[in-house]
Amino acid sequence: METEELIKKCSAITLEEEEEDRVFFGGSMKEKGAQIAAGCLVGKILTTRGVSHEGIRTALQQAWRPVGVVKVESLRNKIFMFKFSSTEDKRRVLKGGPWHFDRALIVLQEPSGIGNVTE
Repeated sequence: METEELIKKCSAITLEEEEEDRVFFGGSMKEKGAQIAAGCLVGKILTTRGVSHEGIRTALQQAWRPVGVVKVESLRNKIFMFKFSSTEDKRRVLKGGPWHFDRALIVLQEPSGIGNVTE
């Protein structure tokens, strides 16, 4: 389930007044989020120019040459989430830097904990 789809489903949940004090989330939801984050890197392109989502996807596919699939999701202006299907690809990319796009440095970091990755 993609993040946007999960957000939509959660926003549709409403509680009756008597249910408000008895909401519990199972550990499996937290574990699933941790699994998704474990396969991701967050990257910021350090440039003053605009960055094309398609351009960054194409260029990094060529530079990284992943064995598996790498999905690129634009989170905010110049901030991207890279979702790796292979942990080996992720490890190799993280250790193989520094990386750049159109003469601009790409800063990569593993997401950790709960919070807004765009900050």
